[in-house]
Amino acid sequence: MKAILSRLLLLAVIGAPLFAQVKETVNVQIVEVPVTVVDRDGNPVRGLTAANFQLIDDGKPVSVTSFDKIDFASEESVKAISPLNPAARRNFMLLFDLTYSSPASMVRAQDAARSFLQTSVRPRDLVAIATIDAEKGYRLTTAFTTDRDLLTSAISNPQTFHGTDPLQIAGTTTYDAKEQNLKGGRGAAAEQVQEISRGVSRSNDAFNRGRIEKQLTTLGNLARTLRAVSGRKQVILLSEGFDPKLVQGRGPGSSDEVRKENEAVLNGQAYTVDSDARYGSSSSVTIIDEMARIFRGSDVVLNAFDIQGVRVNSDLQTGARNDTSGNTRVNSNEALFLVSKPTGGEVFRNSNSISEDFARMLRQQEVVYVLGFQSPTAKPGRFHDLKVKLVNVPSGSRASHRAGYYELGGETAAERSLSNAEIILNDIPQNGLGVAALAAAFPTSGANAQVPVILEINGTDLAKNAKGNTLNAEIFIYAFDDTGVVRDRLYQKMSLDLTKVGDKLRASGIKYYGTLSVPPGTYAVKSLVRVPETEARGFARSELVVPKANEVAVTPPLFIEEGGNWVMVKGGSHDQTNAGYPFEIGGEMFIPSAAVRVKSGQPRKFTVFVYNASPDELTWEATPRAKNLGQVKNGSATKLVMQLDSVPSGASAIDVVVKKKNAADSMKSTAAIAAQ
Repeated sequence: MKAILSRLLLLAVIGAPLFAQVKETVNVQIVEVPVTVVDRDGNPVRGLTAANFQLIDDGKPVSVTSFDKIDFASEESVKAISPLNPAARRNFMLLFDLTYSSPASMVRAQDAARSFLQTSVRPRDLVAIATIDAEKGYRLTTAFTTDRDLLTSAISNPQTFHGTDPLQIAGTTTYDAKEQNLKGGRGAAAEQVQEISRGVSRSNDAFNRGRIEKQLTTLGNLARTLRAVSGRKQVILLSEGFDPKLVQGRGPGSSDEVRKENEAVLNGQAYTVDSDARYGSSSSVTIIDEMARIFRGSDVVLNAFDIQGVRVNSDLQTGARNDTSGNTRVNSNEALFLVSKPTGGEVFRNSNSISEDFARMLRQQEVVYVLGFQSPTAKPGRFHDLKVKLVNVPSGSRASHRAGYYELGGETAAERSLSNAEIILNDIPQNGLGVAALAAAFPTSGANAQVPVILEINGTDLAKNAKGNTLNAEIFIYAFDDTGVVRDRLYQKMSLDLTKVGDKLRASGIKYYGTLSVPPGTYAVKSLVRVPETEARGFARSELVVPKANEVAVTPPLFIEEGGNWVMVKGGSHDQTNAGYPFEIGGEMFIPSAAVRVKSGQPRKFTVFVYNASPDELTWEATPRAKNLGQVKNGSATKLVMQLDSVPSGASAIDVVVKKKNAADSMKSTAAIAAQ
């Protein structure tokens, strides 16, 4: 797979006019447009190239400068933690409507959300949970994440759930599952949502129309926030819907009211007729149009799931009926169509077919083509219309794509928060801070392995982003297993006094040491470093395999750092076995390098730990060639010590292949290196 492009990359293009001393700087934004193409039967069209697409930006053809394609039906797509172009991601937000949902309907909404999570989404799909309230606005209960445990917990109590993770992409390892089940039961859910019933039966149409307009405005604000997330976003609104006549006027079942109004007009009493009630609210329609524009521009589609259940046909004459509590319940789901259709979404009315409906929708998005182009940015936040035309494709094919994009700049705090989560989930490179990472697994006496994580953060980058004499920074570390669940995480706030450590910081940087604790499995350990005042960020990813107990396993090559001028920061530790500091040979501790640099004429020593094998059972070989300095047996580990004297031209990694006698397979450990 080709390298993942940064979602929005700013380039400086310098133009030279007639006079050499006059220079003009133009910011260029890299825009990526995910496109799905289906045939006349709704099946994905495969095998297209960049030549099959024509991009039009604000009415002008633009050249496609990058092209990628992702097939979610391929074997690679089932790996939840393998890197993927973020523009091709499928993002789903389950949006619980707290304004137009009764307690009984809320239970149905939770059931539908659980069903969707269990039967519809795939491992690579990102899902978020949110709520919307006409009076309080929207709340992002979780960010978009692959952590199904977190999502299940949030669905059990969407109104009041608060996770402990600052980026809202992971659950907590101390969460009591039994307590969760008690809170997630049907009886408890009905009790928790009693306050959701907002008195839809109020007779004041102006008041209710005002609440509807607040709800519509809030939906638009939510869509605007989601522009910070790459790729197409499918928002699934779980709602009963509002009374549609307050927006579009009286329907065909209002003949008696229409007759009375006609009589009033004929009798010269037109002033007694409520024009909004009769013809619809122009202000509400305008807000819907604006809401739909924002949705399309943010590449968000609003789908609605009718959670009221079976609606009573005999009540269609009035469009509403009273429930057992005496509150007026709207019997029409026309309002759900009013808000979803302008965004290109659908309304799902039968809970029995929800899996089939979503399966059809997902199949249409099975193959995603990502078209990239460069666009000059002149006004941050300005909207651009986009069109994609198909060229030389099978007859009847149609394309679905984002309707436009916003020029970079002017992001809100909520958008920045989602951006931080997206960097972690989508492995988006960052150039604000240089960060290198090392993660290694060490067996313990418990069920989980001790996993130290070492980060090296460039001091020059940090210092230039400091304001005054105090440097504030945050460190986020997550260990995702191969199903996308976060098994452990660390969060660290740092505040450094530059008058004391500034020189040392600039000379090298920060070396951070924290410890995770995870069970056997395959992991992606992802680290984000952020300076809150400037939003300068750095990202690093480490691959990790935690072996099973008594399994022969090797660590990556651990380069022994001699000297150094780092500002050392000791982070948290989740190791419950008190295993102690793992980086030691023969009783002597050492500090490993996260970024390995080999200078000409300066040999570098390194070690590889081999577990559950003695020295006389092993053979090993390093590429590039390394000198064998010996081996030490310590407990269950054999520690091989080697020295790399030089790096051949073009070499970017060192591989150590270890084989146990009489074993069928060998084991390879790798570390990236850079010659200087």
